[in-house]
Amino acid sequence: MRYEWYPDVFFLVNYLMDASALLLAAVICNQRIFPGRIFLVSALSVTINIPLLVFLPSRLLYILLVHTVLHPLVTALAFRPKGVKECFRLLSAVYVLLFLTGGVQESLRMQFDPNGTGMILFKGILTLFLFVLWQVRQRVFHRLCVVDLWFCGQRLSLNAYCDSGNLLRHPGNGRPVSIIERDVLPEVWIRQMPSPEIISCQTVSDTKAWMEVIVFDQMDIYLRGRVKRIRKPEIGLKDGCIMQTPDVQMLLNGAFC
Repeated sequence: MRYEWYPDVFFLVNYLMDASALLLAAVICNQRIFPGRIFLVSALSVTINIPLLVFLPSRLLYILLVHTVLHPLVTALAFRPKGVKECFRLLSAVYVLLFLTGGVQESLRMQFDPNGTGMILFKGILTLFLFVLWQVRQRVFHRLCVVDLWFCGQRLSLNAYCDSGNLLRHPGNGRPVSIIERDVLPEVWIRQMPSPEIISCQTVSDTKAWMEVIVFDQMDIYLRGRVKRIRKPEIGLKDGCIMQTPDVQMLLNGAFC
């Protein structure tokens, strides 16, 4: 049996699948979404994929290079993860979505047997839309997110945990107070910040404690495909590590989750 292979169709199908998987991984893993970067990286991935498929002598070698080098590199370029664990989490989400997206597209192809590029484009857009809705509703990794703290026009990006059990509020104004590791603050910020306010709080063991609180300019929370912007957030400072697993540097107040 003779098969015909069309590079343009191959590029379009794989580009839509890669872009869909990267966008959805950003949504379900609560990452900042950079559409331009994701679309560019997806196009670069397929552009590299085509000569590998054509010129590599072994199918096994092609599969190994794609899955051990190309896909991890694409994920790293699209999200710029801070560590190996975060990269692995994002890569796992991308692979799950690639398998699901490929299965849906193949199912549609078998049912409708389309021959035109327009139908391929329609399937890609439909797949993207359906999976965004489904994954947002499932709220996979819904408690882990990225937070940007702003102070004097400078941004600090952190991995945060939406802690529904954190109900700490300022005893004076009643505003919710999140908690951050003191060591993650840049030295230049510490020198420019005013003296922190001391507030009382209750620990897990129901004993009274004291916490230093600083008011930042702004806090952006990337959660469930949306950006929640908090003006003048009040952040408590904690010495030492907040959580071992998952690796986060900030506990969001339950009012923000």
